[in-house]
Amino acid sequence: MTDERTAISRRGLLAAGTTVGAGVFLGTAFAQDDDDSQDGNRNYRVTVTNLTPGQPFTPPAIAAHRPDVEVFSVGDPANEPTRQIAENGNLAPLLDLIEDTNSIRDAAVGDAPLVPESDPGETGNPYFTTLHLSADDSATHLTFVSMLIATNDGIVGLDTVELPEQVNESRTYYANGYDVGTEQNTELFADLVPPAQTLIQGDGSGGTDQSNPEIAEDGVITPHPGIEGDGDLDPDPYDWREPAAVVQVEGLDELQEEFLATLSGDNEVPPVETEASGEATIEIEDDGEELSYEVTVSDIENVVAAHIHCGRTGVNGPVGVTLYDGDPVSDDGVLTDGTITEPDDDNDCGWETLDDVVAAMRGNRAYVNVHTQANPAGEIRGLIR
Repeated sequence: MTDERTAISRRGLLAAGTTVGAGVFLGTAFAQDDDDSQDGNRNYRVTVTNLTPGQPFTPPAIAAHRPDVEVFSVGDPANEPTRQIAENGNLAPLLDLIEDTNSIRDAAVGDAPLVPESDPGETGNPYFTTLHLSADDSATHLTFVSMLIATNDGIVGLDTVELPEQVNESRTYYANGYDVGTEQNTELFADLVPPAQTLIQGDGSGGTDQSNPEIAEDGVITPHPGIEGDGDLDPDPYDWREPAAVVQVEGLDELQEEFLATLSGDNEVPPVETEASGEATIEIEDDGEELSYEVTVSDIENVVAAHIHCGRTGVNGPVGVTLYDGDPVSDDGVLTDGTITEPDDDNDCGWETLDDVVAAMRGNRAYVNVHTQANPAGEIRGLIR
């Protein structure tokens, strides 16, 4: 490691503490435009699932690209974007590469880390996420990469695999863990990013937001040896057996443009006993420039607000879009309707544009919540599907 590597920041990983990048890379999507990409785009739904018992992943990054691109290559030295992800969970160089490389036709990044299904650290983070890509037919391959957070320089990924060629075609790929070979595997919390401990154990101390030149290596990307128990990392639970992830890729006719949320008290966290019910419909209009919505309710009293929140089933998330905020109303029927052109200013979901809202809805990462005087945290809610 040269001197210029002593100040590599882990800001991308640590921007939101143990949420690892949420609000920085939320629903990020990129589209490369030139004359051959305007018509006939192919659409894909990509679901990434963490299969490990104790390794959290950074928000996964996926890219649809032409065959001349290698985001990372097993057996070769890691490029700068891959090294930054592996050591620091820093996605910024990869995002720069995506923007600067015309052969990468579209890309997307998850909005939260992926923890094991059992969520041993009780973080509330998901163990899988669904992302969407839309690219012209020159994009024939997919790459996926994410940091294995509780390692010195590990990643989990797919190195240039084929995308489905037909609508309704589905391909399943199993992704292994790789050692990028840029740092010694000390397995010490002092050499790892702080979330390595907190995402699994729920608490902890130690960690660093800088790369350490004293443990630098100049290796190539190889299969990861796993956690051997040489430092602070107990193989139980931090070790894993391959594959570390499964990636399902589906060819879609078109990306979803109409959405529905069925609202009930049972969907609240914790559940609310109520006779109230409702429904929210949302539709993309004007070539994605706005969303039209309608929220209807019945048997509910003193509604004071309705929002689109970011979050999955079983998790309470912050407000991203305000649908209603006014005097208490108790009428059955249409509570509110209208159009949305942007999310709320400075929302805690990290949504900056309408595309961020749409990405969350398509990925089952948003819900509608109706708040009342009796239940200010929410009386009825439903996942947007």
